[in-house]
Amino acid sequence: MKKKIVLITACGNKKENKPAEAGRLYKSSRIRHLYKKSHELRIPFYILSAKYGLVNGNEIIQPYNQIMNEGQCEKLKNQIEKVLENFDIIIYYKGGARKEYYKCLEKIAKKLNKRFISFGYGNMGDIGKLEEILNGLSITSSDF
Repeated sequence: MKKKIVLITACGNKKENKPAEAGRLYKSSRIRHLYKKSHELRIPFYILSAKYGLVNGNEIIQPYNQIMNEGQCEKLKNQIEKVLENFDIIIYYKGGARKEYYKCLEKIAKKLNKRFISFGYGNMGDIGKLEEILNGLSITSSDF
């Protein structure tokens, strides 16, 4: 049985000033790198947005200013759960993002009993570990 994997990262503060695909709206090199890598590896890619919840990297969204906190996570919980129900394994790249994003996603993943793998630290020094993590799961791109 194929495992359904999703790659997620948190939104970023700096954005383009017009609507764009979520993977290109944010000016973050972290987001742009993961967006590109997800296409190369053919893994679904979502961004945990403090305004929209989990947004597919290809979805066109409007620029906004919102920061994740516990109350905002609670407001977005149903939308996030609905997306995560479709996946077996959640890979979250935290790489310098605020801890509120991690906490929100971890809490929901635990509630849904999903495997939650998190990696990354500031300055993106380990952003290249995604393929190593996938290999450690004994999963290839043909598995998802």
